[in-house]
Amino acid sequence: VAHPNIIEMHMLDLYKFFPTMTCSSCAMRVIYYPFIKVTILQQQQREKAKLYKNISDAFGKIYQRQGINGLFRGVTFRAFGQTLSSLTYVSTYEVVREVTSHPFIAGFAASCTASCINCPFDVVNQYVILLSKQATSQHEVQILKSLQPLRFPKEVRHGGRWILETSVIRDVGNRHGFKGFWRALPLLMINNGLHSALWWSSFEFVSGVFARMYPETSRVMRNTASGVISGFGVAILTNGLSITTTRAQVNQASIQVAALNLYREEGLMTFFTKGLRPRLIQNIFFSFLATLVYDSVKQFSLKDEYKSKVTW
Repeated sequence: VAHPNIIEMHMLDLYKFFPTMTCSSCAMRVIYYPFIKVTILQQQQREKAKLYKNISDAFGKIYQRQGINGLFRGVTFRAFGQTLSSLTYVSTYEVVREVTSHPFIAGFAASCTASCINCPFDVVNQYVILLSKQATSQHEVQILKSLQPLRFPKEVRHGGRWILETSVIRDVGNRHGFKGFWRALPLLMINNGLHSALWWSSFEFVSGVFARMYPETSRVMRNTASGVISGFGVAILTNGLSITTTRAQVNQASIQVAALNLYREEGLMTFFTKGLRPRLIQNIFFSFLATLVYDSVKQFSLKDEYKSKVTW
């Protein structure tokens, strides 16, 4: 199904597009960061030693013990990395999409390129999330210790901004060298690449269907609904890859070892169900924001000669 009214890179004023996209991307990463945090915590915890029962329990405990700052601990570092990678992602997607006219190929290429930049930020942030103060009993302390191999004194774990991040960078570098920051990169590229490729393919299909069914409805509304539907479906399809990637990065294990350990400890169904609920919410929320923002930024950045040719 051909997607109507595709806005390509040559139709945009890039002096408007990239600065606006940078600010918008950074704001989005900050807004939905708590959902990423809860997803990582639930993916990493083991079935026999759970720290959080469900999403509301995780949000409640983190807020109760650390306040609003606890939900956003580590957000600056992650947002910086993801903003850099998102600019690479958008540029690659638009160029490849214009050349190939195929959303699957463009989405896969864009995500693989962005993953190379984002991987070290991802690895460090996962440790920061697992090392942040969130235990009140000795039992919970032991559970948290079992989730990741790094050990730091209290003043580092509870220190100010960037103290924990710089300590994690130093420790990972000393233990594993340069490759420690790109642990599980092939799996990350496959996971993110498939997620992106499937999302863009389903998005263009669904938005094309909506355009024919509801031609009078605004383009932004159709695209936002298409993004949410795509995010829901893709989150379910790629959940197993996401869990395996997180485990491999945090435990500094190979892809095969991470997947095998997960299967031995929790069974086959864990690849389809573990951390799925927060990931669904995260994907739906992000798809809604990303589609709304991306369409709005494109509308704002459209060159004058194309404004009359695109319906909103």
